[in-house]
Amino acid sequence: MLNRVTVGVCAYNEGSNIAKLLENVLYEQGLSVDSEVVVVCSGCTDNTTKLVQEYAAKDPRVKPYFESERHGKASAINCIFAHALGDVIIFVSADTLPYKTSFPKLMSKLEIPNVGIVSGNPVPVNSTRSLMGRVVQLMWGFHGHVFAELNDAGLARHATEVFCIRKSIVKKIPTETVNDDAYIAVAAKKKGWLIKYSADSKVSICGPKTYPEYFQQRRRVIFGHYQLRKLTGESPQYLVHMMPLHPVRAAKLALWLTARSDPVTLATFLLTEFMVNAAAMFDFVSGKAHGQWTTLPSTKTVIPQV
Repeated sequence: MLNRVTVGVCAYNEGSNIAKLLENVLYEQGLSVDSEVVVVCSGCTDNTTKLVQEYAAKDPRVKPYFESERHGKASAINCIFAHALGDVIIFVSADTLPYKTSFPKLMSKLEIPNVGIVSGNPVPVNSTRSLMGRVVQLMWGFHGHVFAELNDAGLARHATEVFCIRKSIVKKIPTETVNDDAYIAVAAKKKGWLIKYSADSKVSICGPKTYPEYFQQRRRVIFGHYQLRKLTGESPQYLVHMMPLHPVRAAKLALWLTARSDPVTLATFLLTEFMVNAAAMFDFVSGKAHGQWTTLPSTKTVIPQV
């Protein structure tokens, strides 16, 4: 029986969104009085720490931890693992905003005995009036479609901006980990747990609004795929890597992608993926680290409540 819940939030200079997120998590997700919200503030130089302290003072469920220096998200994730008291941990990114009742929908699938992780559905707020907005919408739409396809086939082994996990499955991740959600999912899969996708468990996100920032973000993520393979021995769930393992399924996914976008957006998306793969491979081979990545200003837009 899954009773107590820990919500884990990693925050670095998230003053523009952290209050809205905590308000959402505490009062719009149906958390019980014995649940907790563990917030790790890592080397914050804005008002994030002050805002979290204010919420902790008025709601005992908020349990803040402060790192005087920024050590990377993996370090903050490990802090949450070390202090979580819940049977279930829900990880949610500090620059997102869950839809109302998203958490109960997420956790409902965790009641299935052999399911270890349930991942939610990130929904970008980027406008499709701009090319970058359409690219971001295409990328996340494709991400959700891939997850849904792999979910139905029992092949999923990655997670997203919001996911829940049975506490006992993973206790710590390597501090150099870039794609923490993917590492946690692969670790669970290797132990025999299923990873499920909850399309109804939506969370609003803001993707990069400029091409340099989009390129930078994708370069870091793809680097994380190569790193994941080195750390776990498992290939990441990325279309390029799926082709030799599941060629028919990969072909169907590629056809879906081509049918869902205009030629300019599709060409921009595909060309960028080719270039970021080359750049990420160069980073990986040359030994570059992405554990502490540069924040992207255009992704810190205040997200409207849904």
